[in-house]
Amino acid sequence: MNLPGSSFIIFLLGIIVLKQLLSYGNTQLYVREYRDVLQKNQVGYFGVGLNQPKLQPGQVCLIVIDQTDTIRDCRLIRGWSIFSKFHSYPEIINQPINSHLAQTGPYAKVIQAAIANAQKQQNSH
Repeated sequence: MNLPGSSFIIFLLGIIVLKQLLSYGNTQLYVREYRDVLQKNQVGYFGVGLNQPKLQPGQVCLIVIDQTDTIRDCRLIRGWSIFSKFHSYPEIINQPINSHLAQTGPYAKVIQAAIANAQKQQNSH
């Protein structure tokens, strides 16, 4: 017997399960990249920046700065879904945190948020 609306309920449950699977995949991607950054940068201060505009793809930045406020590692992800991947941003590596690219470049908002978090860690030591 087919109940009215049962197809719609099954459809909604499928959407919920798919959303959970994609969320799990995003979490695993983030954890893998986080571990890789920490493993390759044993010394320094780690920061994460987030930028999630309403109608544009979100951005996440993982950054490591050293005691001289020089960027030692910077990884970025920009996109809507699990299909986005982190990539290195070599143009900013070995630059001071107040460099022109870090202040005004295409990823400036998310980089500045990550730098601020790394500096909080730096100041707490």
